Amino acid sequence: MDPPENNIPSSHDEETQEHRETLSQSHQEDGENEAVPLIESCTQAEAGPKVIKENAVRVAFLPPAEEADLPVSESLVQGDASYSADDNSSYNDDEADIDQDIDDALDEGYMGMECTLERGFSLNEAAIARDLRYERYDEVAVKYEKSHSFSKYQPSLKHFIPVRKSSAERDEMPIDSTGLYGFVSYSWITSLMWKAYKKGLKEEDVPICSKYDMCDYNTDRFEAMWNEEVKRKGKDGASLQRVVWRFLRTRLIVALTFFMITLIMGFVGPTIFMRFLITWLSTDEPVTTGIIWTVGLIFSEFIRIIIFGVVWSISYRTGVRLRAACLGLVYKKLMRMSSLGNKSIGEVINLFANDAQRIYDFVVLGPLIIGGPVVAIGGVIYILWLLGPWALFGMLTFLLFYPFQYGISRLTGYLRRRTVTVTDERVRMMNELLTCVKLIKMYAWEKSFASSITEIRKRERHLLEKSAYVQSISLAMAPTVPVIAAIVTFLAHIGAGYNLTAAQGMTVISYLLGNVRASFNMLRFSVRAFVEGLDSVRRIKSILLMDELEPYLKTPQDPDTAVVLDQATLAWDAVSSFKKKKNKKRRNKKDGITPADQLMPKVVDLKHIDVLFDLCLSIKKGELIAVCGGVGAGKSSFISALLGHMRLQSGQVYLQGTCAYVGQQAWIMNASFRENILMGEAFDAKRYYRVIYACNLTQDVGAMPAGDFTEIGERGINLSGGQKQRLSLARALYANRDIYLLDDPLSAVDAHVGSHIFQWVIKGALRNKTTVFVTHQLQYLPLCDRVVYLREGNIAELGTHSSLVEDNKEYAGLYRTHMETVENKEKESKTEETDAGGRQRQDSVISGGSSINGYQKNSPEKSPVKEVKKKPEDGQLITEEKLEKGDIPLSTYNWYIKAAGGYIISTLVILTFAANVGSTAFSSWWLSMWLSAGSGNTEVVVGNGTVISDNIADNPDLFMYQTVYGCLILVILGTSLIRGFAFMKTTLKASSSMHDQVFVKVFRSPMSFFDTTPSGRIINIFSRDMDEVDVRVPMTMETFLQNIWLITSSLVFVCLVFPHFLPFLVVLAILFLFIRSIFRIGIRDFKRMENVSRSPMYSHVSTTVNGLATINAYGKQEMFTKKFMVLFDENTCVFFLFNCAMRWLAIRLDLLALLVMSITAILSLILRGSVEASFAGLALAYAAQLSGIFQYTVRLSTETEARFTSVQRISNYTKCLASEAPAIIESKRPDSNWPKYGRISYRNVQLKYRPDTPLVLKGITFDIDSLEKIGVVGRTGSGKSSLGVALFRLVELAGGSVRIDGVDISVLGLEDLRSRLSIIPQDPVLFIGTVRYNLDPFEKYTDEAVWSALEQTYMKEKIANLPLKLNAPVIENGENFSVGERQLMCMARALLRNNKILFLDEATAAIDTETDSKIQRTLQEAFKACTMITIAHRLNTVMACSRILVLDDGKVVEFDTPRNLMANSHSAFAKMVEAAESSLLL
Repeated sequence: MDPPENNIPSSHDEETQEHRETLSQSHQEDGENEAVPLIESCTQAEAGPKVIKENAVRVAFLPPAEEADLPVSESLVQGDASYSADDNSSYNDDEADIDQDIDDALDEGYMGMECTLERGFSLNEAAIARDLRYERYDEVAVKYEKSHSFSKYQPSLKHFIPVRKSSAERDEMPIDSTGLYGFVSYSWITSLMWKAYKKGLKEEDVPICSKYDMCDYNTDRFEAMWNEEVKRKGKDGASLQRVVWRFLRTRLIVALTFFMITLIMGFVGPTIFMRFLITWLSTDEPVTTGIIWTVGLIFSEFIRIIIFGVVWSISYRTGVRLRAACLGLVYKKLMRMSSLGNKSIGEVINLFANDAQRIYDFVVLGPLIIGGPVVAIGGVIYILWLLGPWALFGMLTFLLFYPFQYGISRLTGYLRRRTVTVTDERVRMMNELLTCVKLIKMYAWEKSFASSITEIRKRERHLLEKSAYVQSISLAMAPTVPVIAAIVTFLAHIGAGYNLTAAQGMTVISYLLGNVRASFNMLRFSVRAFVEGLDSVRRIKSILLMDELEPYLKTPQDPDTAVVLDQATLAWDAVSSFKKKKNKKRRNKKDGITPADQLMPKVVDLKHIDVLFDLCLSIKKGELIAVCGGVGAGKSSFISALLGHMRLQSGQVYLQGTCAYVGQQAWIMNASFRENILMGEAFDAKRYYRVIYACNLTQDVGAMPAGDFTEIGERGINLSGGQKQRLSLARALYANRDIYLLDDPLSAVDAHVGSHIFQWVIKGALRNKTTVFVTHQLQYLPLCDRVVYLREGNIAELGTHSSLVEDNKEYAGLYRTHMETVENKEKESKTEETDAGGRQRQDSVISGGSSINGYQKNSPEKSPVKEVKKKPEDGQLITEEKLEKGDIPLSTYNWYIKAAGGYIISTLVILTFAANVGSTAFSSWWLSMWLSAGSGNTEVVVGNGTVISDNIADNPDLFMYQTVYGCLILVILGTSLIRGFAFMKTTLKASSSMHDQVFVKVFRSPMSFFDTTPSGRIINIFSRDMDEVDVRVPMTMETFLQNIWLITSSLVFVCLVFPHFLPFLVVLAILFLFIRSIFRIGIRDFKRMENVSRSPMYSHVSTTVNGLATINAYGKQEMFTKKFMVLFDENTCVFFLFNCAMRWLAIRLDLLALLVMSITAILSLILRGSVEASFAGLALAYAAQLSGIFQYTVRLSTETEARFTSVQRISNYTKCLASEAPAIIESKRPDSNWPKYGRISYRNVQLKYRPDTPLVLKGITFDIDSLEKIGVVGRTGSGKSSLGVALFRLVELAGGSVRIDGVDISVLGLEDLRSRLSIIPQDPVLFIGTVRYNLDPFEKYTDEAVWSALEQTYMKEKIANLPLKLNAPVIENGENFSVGERQLMCMARALLRNNKILFLDEATAAIDTETDSKIQRTLQEAFKACTMITIAHRLNTVMACSRILVLDDGKVVEFDTPRNLMANSHSAFAKMVEAAESSLLL
């Protein structure tokens, strides 16, 4: 047969040459550098008859020289099975060129490496710009140093210099260098607001976070204070509230001092200046007196506005600092833990999503709580002085409001805590759903999960309704209580026979409507912020007080010893992710509580569970120790014990040197392939490419769209199980550590690749390293220095392989069984495999091996990776989150209104606001009429004569005035309650409808959506955006609608009293609208950017929590913390700018509103005598309240629009996401017993994963008969997993058809199709819940059937020994079961379904040899009435199949019985078996 080189198109060499010519020479130095000792090159003289093939990266990475004298038969183990002694001379010729080839490749540049090396291997220009921006944080940042000197206040005090020249860099936050004028007026943000109006804002326009607001700086300060507190008071006595107070007390006291000044100015205006002005209107005093009172009134209000701006400036920065400090400290705490203990991932993400805002509100709004009592006490004293003791009746009304408001706040806090618990549960459930979405779809379990989410949401909505109703009552009462207080006060005062003048009445109304109403509104927000903030602080404290693992690793005294276990007993935390509050997580169809729920507290009470007992072992430096044992024997725990991730109950553990760790389930970051390997280490080109070769990743990298710059999705979504595991191994190898802890690293790869890795990595690169190698693959044990055989957490046997075989105990029996199996199965592979880590895969790259096809000898490439011209941007997988531009479209508001119940309902709700505000306004108007009527010209006897009375108590219509005025109390209260109830019902109906719509839409999306969308982005929709729509949008909108009617009533009064005001009103309205229309754009853009900046932070937190073991093992806590800090700072920056932009608008609108009051006061001055004093006073009182309320309302309109960005995001998901085919198509439903025979027919099937990707199945055609057992083999990328993708319709075909029993599956509903098929996945996926829930979520089967399935998969004994048996809890990711046990439970799940067609994705991977042979028998017996398709990297699993399907490059290469294929020595399958055989017969 011609060598493969002859079959390669001639264009390849031209492509390679062209590629090399285009690359720069920037890395010649890298090429010349000496390799790190980890990976040593081998000279030509040292090179023995080693075989290097694959699509040969000619990399000088060889096993030790002393092994070169091995006979040819043994050298086959280390290389190509098709290699023979005849090839020895040609091989040596090839080997001589290896070092030269890699050096040449490095000299010429590699895959565009020079473009992005400096920038952290980014994929595109936007990413490079982002990296540059992130680097600026390092340049700008300052380190926190504890100081007791006054100089620490210097940066803040500089803000009180009247004008400062800016010395900041263009991209730095301008506020740091602004003076008093800019600090008060927020003029430093004006340029950004203008830019937003003219061009719109982009990411690069936004300055980086202020160095004093950065997460790192504030976290260090907060952490130092917290540590002091814990040291002083102990963990139990430590108070986080006290630390928070210490953290912000200076700034808080200064802010409160300024706030008190604003309250004094607010008091002086109406009580002194306005009262004397109204009095002056009804006297003949000179005009100058009136001018003095008018100027005084205007000036006091101006000072109040300016000082209030300073209060917000100080509070905003204090808020962002505490927010950064608290969450930075939480993240650092997570970094010091090996697991989340009793917290779920959803709960942690929810803390970052929602508690961040509450901590900020706690600082900004909470302290303003003092305003209410101060204003109330001042008001009571003043009104008592003004009106006398009868006014106390009215004052009692609003003094009683305080305990009422306190009670409301306590109730709100209680309801909020309960709501947050349920929200945590919902977010956790969504996180689990997103992680396991592929399996859920293949099992057609959408309904089960949807019903669980719906049930949780129902409970959440119920609590939200209660909370919203309470809030609504509070909101309605705040503006009405002052009015009711005024009514009661005046009725009592007049009823006692006292007179009430216009000056007295309107002064009181002005004070109550202005100051008291404003302080009550503020009180409502501040009490809520205070209560919720304290609750958030408690939640944060619960994480900070979680037990960290006590370091127990000590350094051994003997310098030649690497590891010592001295009578060590170690434990795991018991069922660590279950808490009492999650007891109701899974419910049956009748919504009853399961037995597990009732019994769960018993489980929670368990502290630790011992899993390793009395271990005694000493490992010398450089020793290779193999660890083996059955499923659940404690192998992975043994590795965790050496990492320091367990709890040492007794004995000692010694470890000397740094560790590298390869987990049984590989942890992959959402970063480029190269970044995943480097993980923060410096790039050394020669070492890097040798690692790539050693881990057999050469061909994989060559096949990727952008080589090693290709972006890897979350959880390694676009890698196969084998690729993920080899990438994890490459990361460990590149890290160059002293001790290597490898937890079954060869499980996900085929025999040939496993052999390559064992020889080149474990026996080669790591020959001088201490290596602990956990494996089920017994063929490698003879080559290890010693073997540890574990049984039930004990070291049952320990010694060299030969001595243990001689002892003839359990280990010897296990090994003989293995060898007999190899011989009996025609010497095929007995490699154990499992998928590592991720829950989802794509692009058919499922098989672990780079080249299962050992027959591809002498591949043409001689450079480190296949030389094809690729652009880094080709490898971008995750789509950038779209940042919306322009106005919120009307369709978004329309969608919200329809979700709330339609236009009629919404109009009626708005009219309830009009009725409520109208009744309060009418009460003031009625009072003015009453005051204007005076005594009704009633004559009273004075002495001997009669005079017209000036006392309104003498009015003959007094009873009518009193009755109407008094009845208005009932009207006001009634309309308040109706309004609150109606608004709450409609807004919650809207948010619930939106949640249900977006949930269904996301869940029904095709797999391509989940492949290209980070889970953090989707979680952002269901956590923060839903929180906005549930709580903040209604709250903002309710206040906005109320204030709109208040402003309308105020302006109507002013215009009725002073018609001359109308022209001024038109001018002011135009000015208001101009300012708002321009600058709402900037505010809205900042809010959008803030929304988008959250997603990367959530994704990073989620990735971190999932990879804690790996991050801690490599000591990369600082790297991940630093990235979190930068992502948080990016969010802080736009969050702070959004709030400052709102205040920028507020202060300008306040000054414009001051014009309204000024014009009203001047008009009353000019028109003295022609307008009644009582009506002039009414106009002044309502104009005065406009000052605060006008700007607040305009700001609220902008804020409402900004908050509607969350509605828009949810709307976009609902409208723009593509959906899968319907679950059920009634007209196309198959028979109940379909498929009856299990015949499968593929006809010219073409498949691509997304429209912009190439075909992965290229017109394949084959038929499978009823009950046939088909084995599918092929190299990575050949299309094996894509057969299953097509069968389960995870992706719709690009062409052709698949038929089952003659039915074209493309016309069926997806639920009808998928529920009739079974799959046992390579990834063992378990859900949070109970064992029974995991096997039978729909409760279709009896307990007997479930026990029978567990018995057949050899799990019955394990489950029966658990305290709750079938109702025993399963924690997040099934972490309380070993990977092997999880795999067996997945198999039991498929046995229960008992479908006619079974798709087996290398399902016995994580299982020991003995159990595997039993399982194979179970599969043959239990599924003998099934058509079975088995994807295999292990050839022994397919040797007993009816026929073998060999795929290559998406095409069928061979399809025949194993006997016929083996009979043809030139067949692809025969060569694969030959390769595997020679690799394993050691």
